[in-house]
Amino acid sequence: MLAWRVTPLFCCIGVCNTPPETRRVCGEQSREGGMKGVCNTPPETRRVCGEQSRAGVVKEILMNSESSMWGKRVIEKALEYANYRWTAHEKNVMHGIDENGRFVDTPDITWKGEILDCGWWKVDEENVGIPYGWGNASTIEEFEIGIREGKFAGNVPEDKKRYGSRNTVGVDCSGLLTRCWELPKKIATRDIPEYATVIKSIDEVQQGDVFAKIGSHVMLFVEFLDDEKKEVRIIDATRSTGKVSQRKENVAELFANGYEIYRKK
Repeated sequence: MLAWRVTPLFCCIGVCNTPPETRRVCGEQSREGGMKGVCNTPPETRRVCGEQSRAGVVKEILMNSESSMWGKRVIEKALEYANYRWTAHEKNVMHGIDENGRFVDTPDITWKGEILDCGWWKVDEENVGIPYGWGNASTIEEFEIGIREGKFAGNVPEDKKRYGSRNTVGVDCSGLLTRCWELPKKIATRDIPEYATVIKSIDEVQQGDVFAKIGSHVMLFVEFLDDEKKEVRIIDATRSTGKVSQRKENVAELFANGYEIYRKK
């Protein structure tokens, strides 16, 4: 009776790689044998079906485990940016035009724009979080070096048509994604479909995935905040906060505003 129960299980779980004709014979003979209390399927057929099915299960488990570990690394990297502690100096402040003719407004505590009010970091004090830098995708090491060398800490232009400055360090939303997904070059949000596929169901979202509005903004999914999956914790870099930080978002509002879920290919 043990052989009769085990054989149909592996034939019917949907991951058996045995050819259809073999599975049919295995299933029909097993059912026929079940009526008699024995399995009539030849031992070699049962062995092939069982081993290939188990191999399929193991492969799926390993793939899920690898995906989970990769997603965890993505969030760990994002948290490095959100929790990074650093000290700024006067030379890291800039409000005006740099040596290359580019407008720069660092999100330090002295700055308040006509639209944005996101000045936060202070000179000669410990600050937490990598500053938002328009067009930047600085690594943590590049940021540290840049601050020491006197580069400007972040850039939050109110006019998105302005170009970024090579004299600034920090990350914008797609720059943060570039570093967390370990992409070969700095991308813009419009490039995300080239590197990722759309996930249709909120039930399938996992760490490492992002909510993105192509051409506008992207944020990394961290976790659900409720059992109904109505609210999520995300990590992103925004001009409105002037930094990389963790925030709470409503899923329905994200979808209503044109966001979709993307997963790295």
